[in-house]
Amino acid sequence: MVSVNPIRTAGMVAILLVSGCASLSNFAPGLGASSGRAELTEVGAPSGATAAPAPITEGGAPLPRQDYTRAGEKIAYQPQPNPYSGVQTPVPAEATAAFRAAQALLDAEQYRDARIAFRQMTRDYPTLSGPWVKLGEIADKREYPEKAEEAYRKAIEVNPDNINAYLALALHLRRKGSFAAAEQAYIDVLTLWKDCPPAHLNLAILYDLYLNRPELAQPHYEAYDFLTGGDNPEVENWLVEVRRRTGIETSFIDQPPELPEPTPATPVAAEQGVAPEPSDKG
Repeated sequence: MVSVNPIRTAGMVAILLVSGCASLSNFAPGLGASSGRAELTEVGAPSGATAAPAPITEGGAPLPRQDYTRAGEKIAYQPQPNPYSGVQTPVPAEATAAFRAAQALLDAEQYRDARIAFRQMTRDYPTLSGPWVKLGEIADKREYPEKAEEAYRKAIEVNPDNINAYLALALHLRRKGSFAAAEQAYIDVLTLWKDCPPAHLNLAILYDLYLNRPELAQPHYEAYDFLTGGDNPEVENWLVEVRRRTGIETSFIDQPPELPEPTPATPVAAEQGVAPEPSDKG
């Protein structure tokens, strides 16, 4: 186990708890019936850019990568869209209303009634995966870990693009000490969507705080910092600290190309074979 400052530990665990589980704002776009898993495509680099596959960490998770033109200029990064927010079959208004009502019960900590309401949704709308995520959340709150994991995995089965279900499953597995399984769940998220900031951050914390693998944590701290524009000073401090431990200063994300040295200019006279002007002296 990594020896860390307890304040830092508390901050990390707090971020782990913010796993991005489905809220109502996430519910409607990505829970409709889908004819199949969304096809993911890399954003094409502009003309004249250096193109290369996304790097893969030692742990097996893809990373974003800063691209450059052949002249060595940075290309504005275009993150992949969240496949869970893609265009799918619209969610019926009745389903949205039912979800809101069930969520209100959950917010009021009426867990039994909320469970009944979300369970009814799984029967009325079997192509929606969000209610299964919520059933997993309720089972976690009521300390039924087996039922929670079953519900999260069912959500993924119903909609393999449900990023929130993977994140909730990973958090559940981390909480019960199944660190290898939690690692795999985060890798599954990033394989599906390599530009998912919470997956990078929570995987970094898992490696750093629970598995004592700072060299694996560093690329994912960098990925989170890169994707969020460095807007979290706390994470930036963690990145500085983990670099101090690994001794790795080279970025995993931003690796500028080596440009050729400029050729020294040749004097015009020598280049054209012109004899030097005679001197006035002597």
